[in-house]
Amino acid sequence: MRHRKRGRHLSRTSSHREALRRNLVNSLLNYGRIITTLQKAKEVRSFAEKIITLAKKGLAKKETDPPAYVHYYRQVLSSLQNKEVVKKLFGEGNWRESGGVARRYLTRNGGYTRILRLFGTRLGVLTGSTVGEIPALEYKMEGKERKLRMIGNRLGDNAQRVIFELVESPTEESAKAGVEAEVKPKVSTGEEKKQA
Repeated sequence: MRHRKRGRHLSRTSSHREALRRNLVNSLLNYGRIITTLQKAKEVRSFAEKIITLAKKGLAKKETDPPAYVHYYRQVLSSLQNKEVVKKLFGEGNWRESGGVARRYLTRNGGYTRILRLFGTRLGVLTGSTVGEIPALEYKMEGKERKLRMIGNRLGDNAQRVIFELVESPTEESAKAGVEAEVKPKVSTGEEKKQA
């Protein structure tokens, strides 16, 4: 029985798991989107959302209670151990004009990250095909065109790969929803099928 043993071990020691979690969240906040395995993304998701929530609480206290703002800032810094990512999260330094990552989610109550599955497994080469025929996924990140080639099964590593990304700000999502709401899809009824 696994009573009081929550979380995934990921075949790592506790210190290695902690470093993995920290590094994945640093990359996620730095780039906005990373490609990892499904199990790692699920394990890191709650930690990333807690970090963003701490930053939101700190931003709410910035004008009214500066010592509380510093307290939240230092809590996030001790968890992530990366000054540049924390500055980007809080909107300090070079990111003062853009407002930072946490400011995008001030009106959102949780659900800051999203997991998108790429394909079933890392098995890329089909039976009878050559290495040159490995399919590639093209996507855009940070304004640059990137390619991800499906790789073969190496050393028994058959984990599902996913895109782990930050959700867009609520204003951008509502703007997209407004555009989609203007286009009314044609709804088919059973009468049209009977007439044909």
